Amino acid sequence: MSEPRTEQGRQIAFIDLEASGLGSKSWPIEIGWAFADWPVRSMLIKPADSWSLNAWEKSAEELHRITPDKLIREGTPVLEAALVLNAAFANAQVYSDAPDYDGYWLYRLYEAAGVRANFKLHDFAELIKPLAKSAPAELVGRAQKLEPHTHRAAQDVRHLQTIYRLALDEAGK
Repeated sequence: MSEPRTEQGRQIAFIDLEASGLGSKSWPIEIGWAFADWPVRSMLIKPADSWSLNAWEKSAEELHRITPDKLIREGTPVLEAALVLNAAFANAQVYSDAPDYDGYWLYRLYEAAGVRANFKLHDFAELIKPLAKSAPAELVGRAQKLEPHTHRAAQDVRHLQTIYRLALDEAGK
């Protein structure tokens, strides 16, 4: 495994969240994360008692192929999930390709856990634009062939890693 890539002295990391839907009461169901050149980790999230199953959208279940029963049986409790992410990202610059959505779902996770996140999200596009010679859509298309975006958190983080690697290659880094 290579040394982790850094930006402003912090390790570059990627995160992706999948959720129960897109509404204002939606909550995270799966989180994937990784550092730039390292293996991806992911976890299903056990619904917090304060999260309503009324926020569950059948379309989300069809898209992600995850059921509420699976989350209840196999999901990581919210406090444990929040602490795992805090430990992982203690010295990280964390990027998301959907920071508004992912930030909201992280807020819901940390609020339910009763702890504060020790990291903040950055927009993945801000990382890629200075590196890439190709248009972002072209990089995404090339990455889609190598590591498709599937609406599962771990695979979608692999997709981000691939876009980043392609941009680095173009930049000669």
